[in-house]
Amino acid sequence: MKKIAIISLLFFVFLSCKKNNTNPALLEVPYPHQWIFTADASADKYVHLELAGNNMKRSEILKTYSLKQLTLDRFCEFNVAESKTEFTNKLCYTIQFERQRKRWLFAGLSSNGQEVHLGTTSSGSETADPGGDGYKFFIHEMPRVNDVRTVAIESVDKPGYYISTSPPGFNYSPTQVVLTKQTKPESAQRWQCRSAK
Repeated sequence: MKKIAIISLLFFVFLSCKKNNTNPALLEVPYPHQWIFTADASADKYVHLELAGNNMKRSEILKTYSLKQLTLDRFCEFNVAESKTEFTNKLCYTIQFERQRKRWLFAGLSSNGQEVHLGTTSSGSETADPGGDGYKFFIHEMPRVNDVRTVAIESVDKPGYYISTSPPGFNYSPTQVVLTKQTKPESAQRWQCRSAK
């Protein structure tokens, strides 16, 4: 009788532990992910990132606009894949355009050397970035917004610089995407990772 009681107790503890171990991150589909990066601009508009020549720009859309249509109208859907930093082999991510897989995002100094801008480069490969930590980013998970995954995106090459909705200096296009310096990810711009599917 004691054996049955002990076995029953162990079985109950096993089931209890199993139920409590429902970490959403463990249930998530593995990378790569295809995302549109948005941030709230107002009650009825999003800011989103999109291609502008060899640069990146911030554009606004109504929240009612179809994301599927948006990905057809603009180059704004990104393939986000796992990578490793160049020297320390830390987990990080590359970001390339979904519809132009040879085009990769990078963080680099502005032409006057006073700001960090988000740019793009077209390489010869759809599977390997052009090289170096400038093409790599840390993705910091933030609390979900209306059940949408939300992140802060930090440059590996420029530690402490995060992709932002802030405007650049006066001598650049006012929609140029910049990375701003922050002391911690929680203080950085938060991007909602939306899917067109």
